[in-house]
Amino acid sequence: MADGEDRNRRREGDDSAVTWTALPDRDADRLRLAVLHLGAGVAGLFGLALLSALLFVLVDGLAGENVDVAVLVGVLAFVGGPASLWYLLLSVEHGTDRERETLVPSAGWLRLRYLPPAMLGAVVLFLPLAVEPGLLLAYPVAAVVCRAAVDSRYTVGHLDPETGTLRQVTGAAAAEYAADATPGPDDRAVRTWDLSSLRAVHRRRIGGYTVFLPRYRRRGRWGRAYLLVVPNDAADRVATALDTVVRTSDWEPGPGLDRAVRVALGGLGLCFLGAAGAFVVVAGERASIVAYALGTLGLFGAALLLAAIRG
Repeated sequence: MADGEDRNRRREGDDSAVTWTALPDRDADRLRLAVLHLGAGVAGLFGLALLSALLFVLVDGLAGENVDVAVLVGVLAFVGGPASLWYLLLSVEHGTDRERETLVPSAGWLRLRYLPPAMLGAVVLFLPLAVEPGLLLAYPVAAVVCRAAVDSRYTVGHLDPETGTLRQVTGAAAAEYAADATPGPDDRAVRTWDLSSLRAVHRRRIGGYTVFLPRYRRRGRWGRAYLLVVPNDAADRVATALDTVVRTSDWEPGPGLDRAVRVALGGLGLCFLGAAGAFVVVAGERASIVAYALGTLGLFGAALLLAAIRG
């Protein structure tokens, strides 16, 4: 973090604004490599399962003299399906460099010796689904959390306590601001938050980073930053700046959402909650259907109802 600390001090433009930079070596970042290889293991596991299913259908169709089924499956899979060789050929011949990179993303981080353990980890990861299929709903959330945990370690930020404004770039885009460039409000990769409704901040130190958990005043929570990760060398200055925002901000709550919007959101929320309840009643003791209904319709309905009440 020494280089980051030097940059932080060099890039601090005035006595009030606070800037920070944290850019670990991506090629040696163990957390990033572990998450990426686990994702590759999951993709490889699904790829093997799909290929095995296709081969089984093709062999079964040919062995049973049902050639039409085998040909149909082959055409759907390799011509008009997810493994379309025809689309791949057209992309190679007529696609731009950027389109080809999108089709075949960069895999410079891939370590072949780590793939077998990664696929074994993917198998272990999905074993609980044999006991409770409803846990499948938690996997997308876990993937988002892992991605956010990796991206949050690559951060460039600028906090101005006088205006209560936070500008931050995280993830791969943060590397563009490794020098003296300060994230500007017009940059597409920069996220800007208004912290003027801040009322308190809690902090936790985790390794080489400090995690700030902002708390906002009522009606001032929407569209705010709920998590701020900064390197430890900038933690004290960020804490001082956030405390200044809390002490000096003259933020006043607005009227919130219009009455018509509240009624619409509340009505939709109740409809989704009613639909989830109907699925639960119809499903009876089938736990998987109950879990899917509560995890999708129920959560969405509760979120809409909360927005109507607290908006």
